[in-house]
Amino acid sequence: MQAKIKAACTQCHNAGRITEQQLTRQQWSAELKKMEGLGAVIPDANRAGFLNYLTQNFGSPKGTASKPAGNKSGSAAK
Repeated sequence: MQAKIKAACTQCHNAGRITEQQLTRQQWSAELKKMEGLGAVIPDANRAGFLNYLTQNFGSPKGTASKPAGNKSGSAAK
């Protein structure tokens, strides 16, 4: 799944945009939907796998609040 995510997401930005996030599953879902609206291709058959991978590897740590999806500033915003 990592390769599929990298292929889909690094078309427009570097992998750091993913790895620096710490989002809940719901926030990752919203982020995927937003990226699809911007042209990312995420096949329906892979969506659950994307969400599982992103949540497990880049989810918000338990017991901490995560930053809202899409709230980017500075040089990381693109």
